[in-house]
Amino acid sequence: MKKRSLPRQGATLVLVAIMLPVVLLLAAFAINLAYMELNRTEMYVAADSAARAGGRQFTLTGDINQAKVAARKAAARNRVGGRVLGFSDSDFVFGESSRNSLDQRYNFNSGGAHPNALQLTGRRTTGSADGAQPMLLPGVLGRSTFEPFRTSRSTQLEVDIALVLDRSGSMAYAATEPARYPPVPAAAPPGWFFCDPAPPQSRWLDAVNAVSVFLNEISQTPGSELVSLTTYGSSASIDRTLTSDYGSIQQGMDAYTQNFCSGLTNIGDGIRKGRNTFTSGSARPYAAKVIIVMTDGLHNTGQSPIRAAQSAVDQGIMIFTVTFASEADQASMQQVAQIGLGRHYHATNGVALAGIFQDIARQIPVLLTE
Repeated sequence: MKKRSLPRQGATLVLVAIMLPVVLLLAAFAINLAYMELNRTEMYVAADSAARAGGRQFTLTGDINQAKVAARKAAARNRVGGRVLGFSDSDFVFGESSRNSLDQRYNFNSGGAHPNALQLTGRRTTGSADGAQPMLLPGVLGRSTFEPFRTSRSTQLEVDIALVLDRSGSMAYAATEPARYPPVPAAAPPGWFFCDPAPPQSRWLDAVNAVSVFLNEISQTPGSELVSLTTYGSSASIDRTLTSDYGSIQQGMDAYTQNFCSGLTNIGDGIRKGRNTFTSGSARPYAAKVIIVMTDGLHNTGQSPIRAAQSAVDQGIMIFTVTFASEADQASMQQVAQIGLGRHYHATNGVALAGIFQDIARQIPVLLTE
């Protein structure tokens, strides 16, 4: 005899009726939790980008008001909860950041005689510029708002810079003419030959002017940059060790301006010798290290610049590369810059070259230290 099955439909409906509010409540809680985490991430991005932009502007100008404008513009490009993150003036704190060794964190103190850092707090809290952040589903578990915040600090790094300049024979020619040895440059005076003063309109004189622009630019920053000069032809030479006397860098170039000889293009040795300036007695152990290497040609003797760049990067050195004139090997120099975590530039004339060196000077590293 078959057993009669007990009706269970009613019991199931009762269970669903009891559990459905619980499931909906848990789902709403999970959605709010995910929304809060999203807002915290957006807050980190907005505050960090604003601190970096404001810190960079402060580095370039030393002007607190301009730094605040730059920070607010950066924050406007990174919204939090669909709204622009607002800052009160009290959210900006300028001061000094320093550390005693590479394995220590930066310590920040507000004010100081030589401020080099910006501490910026982004907040959506009660009493802040924007007020507390509304929940996506308000009222769940009695909460309608939450209060994300983020404190970021950007610090201008002390930087040691190695200028590595091409002084091969092709640098005697103008940027607009092909360099064909043995014919002399078109702009050279009658009877000119190599080891005479550099001809007018030569690529070398364009480089001298570009470096002058670079040195003038960094001399106006509130930071302290040391600069060395390395030049290369068939081999490289360290013409000036790291110094804050930028006039001596120009004097080092002037020696070649007055006596410009021919030579091959040993870019790898130039990078190697530029790297060596960071081990001199004047180098600062905790300063960031940057090599700026310029060439108008094709590496044709000595160690590969790719290998030299890798050795430099292994020592924590950043490399910018600048190619000049149509004969320059842009592809190789792009690779060197990529290895060196820097940027590659190309100039076709002296005006463009000066603009590039000015742009590099304005990219003096600014580090997020919190």
